[in-house]
Amino acid sequence: MTYKFQQLPQLVDKRGKLPSKGSYNKRAKGVKSITTRVWHHSLTKLSAGGSNIVAFANFHVGTNGWPEIAYHLIIDPKTIINGKAAIYYCVDISKRSYHVGNSNTIGLGICVIGDYRTDKLSQETIASITDLRNTLIKDGIGKYDKSHNEMPGYSWKACCVYDYNKAFKDILETIAPGATQKPSSPPDLYTIQEGDTFWSIAEKDGPAGITVDDLIVANPGVAPIKLKVGQTIKLGQAQYCYTPKPGTLKQPQSTYRYPLPSGVLKKCARGESVRQLQAALAAVHFYPNKNAKNNGVDGIYGNDTEDAVRRFQSVYVLGQIDGIYGPRTKSKLQAVLKSNGQ
Repeated sequence: MTYKFQQLPQLVDKRGKLPSKGSYNKRAKGVKSITTRVWHHSLTKLSAGGSNIVAFANFHVGTNGWPEIAYHLIIDPKTIINGKAAIYYCVDISKRSYHVGNSNTIGLGICVIGDYRTDKLSQETIASITDLRNTLIKDGIGKYDKSHNEMPGYSWKACCVYDYNKAFKDILETIAPGATQKPSSPPDLYTIQEGDTFWSIAEKDGPAGITVDDLIVANPGVAPIKLKVGQTIKLGQAQYCYTPKPGTLKQPQSTYRYPLPSGVLKKCARGESVRQLQAALAAVHFYPNKNAKNNGVDGIYGNDTEDAVRRFQSVYVLGQIDGIYGPRTKSKLQAVLKSNGQ
């Protein structure tokens, strides 16, 4: 079936053409399941190089571990087609994509590229937002319009906090009044919803400065990509558990029980830096070789150590599962060590 929104002259069909690793499940009742058009903004500044649909797909698939990009439809203010912002059709609307937790079945995910805490909406973007909403209404897709922070459990999300100009504000108040509300403080405890990972909860910069590393430290024993719907984790309580408060002096590496080397280490490296890395991995149960002497801590970056790093990355450093130790792996390994009191 072809819908009216698909006939918009500024729409580009990108279904099946973006990075993916599988496919989302279908909605229980297909498109008829959709009750709410959920509006997001990407929280990436328009001027940033990664503010595009391919980068979003890579992040959602490679880092969050989702099958496809999160949003069904994405409006791109940086690409103008027929005088209006491009609209990309990214995920078939019959699918239950991960963008709004336990409301994924009823929610249609629409994202406007930009960080509208600081960026400004252009007239071309407003025109496409209006066109898309009007055609979705004509298609009978959804009954309500809400912003991400209006959905159950997400009042703390800084999305969608659009800085709408007056020309669109009147329309906005009709579409989604909650979109102009400032997000609440993140709750001390948060109940996991469908599709959540530590990376998607923290959203890179994190609500109120809460980082992925903070979540790892505050929730020891919880695997970030193996969260269970209904599981409770510390969220607001995680603030500064790993990331120091602004102005706090960072401890030198020598003060840690398992100091970690700086720089990059990979296969064929040897020496004390490799031994430190191996000891730290073994301390959090990613042994280079559990059957070898000293669990394989021998100062030689061979196949076993490369495999241990890769196994660690597969849990904590999604998007960089290459068996090479570098800054991102170091940061996550420090966080896991701290969460284990080491």
